[in-house]
Amino acid sequence: MDLAHSHTIPAKLYALVLKLRPLQTGTLMPFSGELVHGAWLNWLQEVAPDVATWLHDDNKRRAFTCSSLQFPVPVERILEAERKNIHLPLNPDKSYTVRITLLLGELFPLFYNALMEFNMSQLIAKQQPFMRIGKQLFSLQEVVISNDDPSGWAGFTSFTTLVEKAKTLKLSTTEPLILEFATLTSFNRSNARNKAYGVYHARLPLPQYIFPGLARRWSELAPPELASLVQEDAIEQYIQDDGMIIADYDLKTHHVRFTTHEQPGFVGTCTYHLRKGANEAATPETALAVRKQILLLAQLAFYCGVGHKTSMGLGRTRVV
Repeated sequence: MDLAHSHTIPAKLYALVLKLRPLQTGTLMPFSGELVHGAWLNWLQEVAPDVATWLHDDNKRRAFTCSSLQFPVPVERILEAERKNIHLPLNPDKSYTVRITLLLGELFPLFYNALMEFNMSQLIAKQQPFMRIGKQLFSLQEVVISNDDPSGWAGFTSFTTLVEKAKTLKLSTTEPLILEFATLTSFNRSNARNKAYGVYHARLPLPQYIFPGLARRWSELAPPELASLVQEDAIEQYIQDDGMIIADYDLKTHHVRFTTHEQPGFVGTCTYHLRKGANEAATPETALAVRKQILLLAQLAFYCGVGHKTSMGLGRTRVV
């Protein structure tokens, strides 16, 4: 299946919040991103098998992200349950949510058509479950995509809109940027020059861990006419020269349990200062100065996440 960029389909990004209701009482592990990832692909396999096969292709970077199932309880209780791997109860009288982001505009009409087909089959089958997460069955109540949804995690935009907003930014000499890492975040790292010590999980949101990776995601996802606006080399040099520094943070180490292993990382917020240099200007190769490129990528992070295993619920990030 070829989902390469098309001139007929706008290059858009979507963040969907699916409101679910369990069909019976039960329990579920507190972090279920791995299970939701599988459940999402299984649902697509049933209603749009060609899309599911394409999304599951391991030779491609993931064109979507999935969250863990979100329980209607305070965040601190969720974090404690994740740390201790305490299963949480499911109540058929309450709503639960899953967040799905689609990183290629072509995917949204395919998802919409698949959802319409599912709704028709559900009417015929009467109460056909929408999704099985682990051993638990859920019905679909609502799909939220509004940019003004109170949760702050739904929305949509286009690459063109992101660029136009970045171009109009009026930046101060020291421009603050606050990122919230709402779910466990970690960076799969290794020393490029010396492999002796192997791979490790970095547990701090250093700029050099976040923004070069987002720059690569931009080049993969943006349409050709916009891809070159973000320059990974310029961003890396700006960070290396301490143009971007950490000014404040409220972070804590954290871990969650996958079905086969424990994943370390962190959650919380971090404030960065983007400092103006003596020669800051848009270069002939790009219409964006490097600080605007970084702020542009911070908006992209809302949709694609940052760090390790974003397609399984890790690294859910937004600008505060």
